[in-house]
Amino acid sequence: MTTAITYPNGTQFTTTALTVDQINTLLQSITCGMIGIDPPDLSAVRVDWPTEGQPFVDAPETDVCYLRCVLENDDYDKLRDLARTNAEPSPTPVMYTWTYTRVWTVHWIFYGPGSLNHASAVRSALFQEYFTDQLGLSQLFPNPDNAAPQRVPEQFNAQWWERVDFSTCMNEFVTETTTVPAVVSVPVTVESEDLTVSTIVS
Repeated sequence: MTTAITYPNGTQFTTTALTVDQINTLLQSITCGMIGIDPPDLSAVRVDWPTEGQPFVDAPETDVCYLRCVLENDDYDKLRDLARTNAEPSPTPVMYTWTYTRVWTVHWIFYGPGSLNHASAVRSALFQEYFTDQLGLSQLFPNPDNAAPQRVPEQFNAQWWERVDFSTCMNEFVTETTTVPAVVSVPVTVESEDLTVSTIVS
C-alpha cells in the first residue's frame, strides 16, 4: 500500500501511509470476521454514509455496523526519525527515509438487536493474535486500553433504535522516503590564451 509521487525537480517521494479508503476497506473486511461474518458481507459493515445524512437501516431489527476512521492530531505524530543513505543500484542518488507514527481513532457504530454483542465481539477480537497479525501486515497496532462499548438507544421517526458505540485508537507506523537525484559529473570548460577550448568532465 505504497503511494509514489514524482516532484517537478525529479525527486521521488514514497509513503506507506494508509489513505482513508485503504484503512476503511481493510477494517471493513476485518470487522466482518470479528463478528463472525465469513465471507465478508459489505452490507452488514458499511463505510459509506448516506447522502441524506443520518445512517439508518430499513428497520430497527436489522443488524448493521457503520465504520468511521479519523486521524488524530497527536504529539506522537510529530516525532520523526531521519536516516540518509545512498540509493541502490547506483550509489549516486541520495535517499532520505523518515519513520513516524500516526494515530487513528476507529469508531464502530452498531445498530440492531445484536449491536451490544457485536461491539463486545470487536473489542475482544482486538486482543486476539489472529486479528492483530492481520492489522500488523498494514502496520496498524491497536491500543489495548479501550473503553467498554456504550449502549445509546436512539429515537428516530417515533421508533427506538438499538445502538451501541465502540471506539479505539490504533497506531500506524509510517515510512516515507525521498530519493534525490545527485550530480553524476560536472563538465568544466577551460579556455587558454590561444583560444584553445577543452572540456574536462569530473
